[in-house]
Amino acid sequence: MNSNRIYSGHRYPILLTVIEKKEESNPKLRVKKKSNATSVLFWEQLSPFKLKLYNFIHKSLNFSEEADDVFQETVLRALKYFQSYKKELNFGTWLFSIAHNEIKRHFKKERKRPTFTDVEGLGISSTKQQDLVKDIYLYAGRLKPRHREVFFLFYYSGFTISEISRIIHLKEGSIKAFLYQARNTLRELLGEDNV
Repeated sequence: MNSNRIYSGHRYPILLTVIEKKEESNPKLRVKKKSNATSVLFWEQLSPFKLKLYNFIHKSLNFSEEADDVFQETVLRALKYFQSYKKELNFGTWLFSIAHNEIKRHFKKERKRPTFTDVEGLGISSTKQQDLVKDIYLYAGRLKPRHREVFFLFYYSGFTISEISRIIHLKEGSIKAFLYQARNTLRELLGEDNV
């Protein structure tokens, strides 16, 4: 089992099939016929990021059911604006910027934060380690939305400080400060012995 697959049996492949069907049926989303290759290129570029993006959005939204909708909206928006994507930019950074904006849009609409946590698919064998990871996810859910987003972009998605800076449009110093504050908050909540 791949340790990065949190949702190995989850519905994200179904969501992508639904998105592809929406692309075919919705004229606003359909890429112009003359550039059908653009659509194929989009799906090829998206492929290595799908699971990471899906898990990032789920973690940012504390594993809520609405995360599927935000994931779908992110992919649809990326597809819609793919022709404006500048090839010299990193596709992952561009995609996660769209996800960041969709997450912000979601929080503006909902103004609520669910608290469900699921770490069973991480491949951690030790019950003590599983409990610690659950606690970290649970307490990360208590972080301010910006701190939580930076925390998961850095620790789960593996983006560098400079990449996160480009994703959420803040200076690198601010990203470092958010990570520092998130770590300290988690240390306080978990107790120094557990971290």
